[in-house]
Amino acid sequence: MPKIDNRLVTYQKMTNLIYYSKNLLKKYPKSERFDLCNDIKNILYENLKYIVYAWKAYANIEKYDYLRKADVNLVVLKSFITISYKSMYINQKNYMVWNEQVDEIGKLIGGWMKSCQKE
Repeated sequence: MPKIDNRLVTYQKMTNLIYYSKNLLKKYPKSERFDLCNDIKNILYENLKYIVYAWKAYANIEKYDYLRKADVNLVVLKSFITISYKSMYINQKNYMVWNEQVDEIGKLIGGWMKSCQKE
């Protein structure tokens, strides 16, 4: 059985998160679409960009730097998700699923960061 490339899995999970998030953001009130929704979208796209940069980087220090930025963005994204839930823009099920997906990507990025430190 071939080994699954962790970088590719991270990229795929991130694109799935973006798709899921875009569907959820359609439910937000119009007053938040240019504020909170825009911030969430920007973080999602920026994270995707950092993952691709890390995937294509040659030096482990460079990879680690991009992954650290992506990891910080995930913490900010979790804060925005919590704000969305407490403002009742999303329900508890959406909150749980969204947080689960972000946690999973965070674990993948954390493992990738550890592998960059070992080499």
